[in-house]
Amino acid sequence: MSQVLIVQRLRGGTIIKTIMIGSIIGCTLLGMFFGVLALLGIETVKFNGEYILGFKGFISAPLIGALMGSIFGLFTGMFTYVGLRVLAKFKTLTIEYVPVSTSSQSPSD
Repeated sequence: MSQVLIVQRLRGGTIIKTIMIGSIIGCTLLGMFFGVLALLGIETVKFNGEYILGFKGFISAPLIGALMGSIFGLFTGMFTYVGLRVLAKFKTLTIEYVPVSTSSQSPSD
């Protein structure tokens, strides 16, 4: 069951935090996949023009993914912030969300 919230604009920290978390987690998971492939000897991890294979590739691929995700997320978040600030000058934002469930608490007898 979702609810709708109408707001004038979102704060910059909320936008940056949301995009950064998604980018870092997504790119780290992709890096873990490439790390497993590097562990198997497939040339998927390249750093300074050389392929990193084996255990080194397995360890460095998620770190490289997290670094790339944070850089990508920071720039994407900044551009999204500017775009939403411009949009807020002309219209309100409608946010659809799922509230926190209160039924997960154990009932007291």
